[in-house]
Amino acid sequence: MVIELLLISVGLIGLLAASISDLKTREVPDWISYGLIISGMVLRGMQSLAASDWWYLGYGVIGLVVAWVIGNLMFRAKQWGGGDAKLIMGIGTIFVTRPSYLPLHDIPFLAVTLINIMLVGAVYGILYGIFLAIKNGKKFLQAAGKINKEKKVKMFKIIALSIAIIVILISKFTAIETGIKMALGIASLLMLLYPYVFILIKGVEKSSLFKHISVNKLTPGDWVEQDVYKNGKIIYKKKPLGIEKEDILILTKAKIKEVLVKEGIPFIPPFFIGVLISVITGKIIGIL
Repeated sequence: MVIELLLISVGLIGLLAASISDLKTREVPDWISYGLIISGMVLRGMQSLAASDWWYLGYGVIGLVVAWVIGNLMFRAKQWGGGDAKLIMGIGTIFVTRPSYLPLHDIPFLAVTLINIMLVGAVYGILYGIFLAIKNGKKFLQAAGKINKEKKVKMFKIIALSIAIIVILISKFTAIETGIKMALGIASLLMLLYPYVFILIKGVEKSSLFKHISVNKLTPGDWVEQDVYKNGKIIYKKKPLGIEKEDILILTKAKIKEVLVKEGIPFIPPFFIGVLISVITGKIIGIL
């Protein structure tokens, strides 16, 4: 029990430190992520020795692998930065097993934790997007107006409206339970809102998240959004997984002053909040 509480405390303190760093610098130091992974494995190893049960350590390995897969998928989809992907591995290592003080539950604790992170992240992302839209009012309205006129967005609206109408008709003219009807109604509303959430996200991205920064401030994994030329010759070609250390050295030697970079929003606070809710309640948000 002592080791278990120590494990949770180390995890929460590490996530709090990472959240503060992300909000201040938009970066998460590797030592926090790797520190959580190593601490998780060491403490789980100690627990396995004390209980003569190697599954406690084995679950840590399983959680690390699952989190590594999820982190890589999100990173390659350009939804998370490299720091986010590494930190989720620490979460997977530490929070893979349900704390003993929580009641049993059918859903694995790591799944509960990851779902809570995603739910908190979705709300946080929308609120943060609204904040940036207000902050960059004129630029946002111009960007959102252009996106709203795109053919694919108009198609999104037609598809969303069609699906919502079908769902409403199914709900109204079929004999289904009230709870299911409510769920279908909520799903219809979300479907109708989706195109506008898409416009918000893309408008914020174009108006707020693209910035010119000095080459000496680049770090490996930063998303440089344009090819870089020197004397008419390309010296850096945009990479889907971000710039590498060798590329930064090339740009520095070529005396390139600035490059266009896409910044992500500071997404680590939802990690901390989602994990905190999970270790306190042991349940998925909104589900008893």
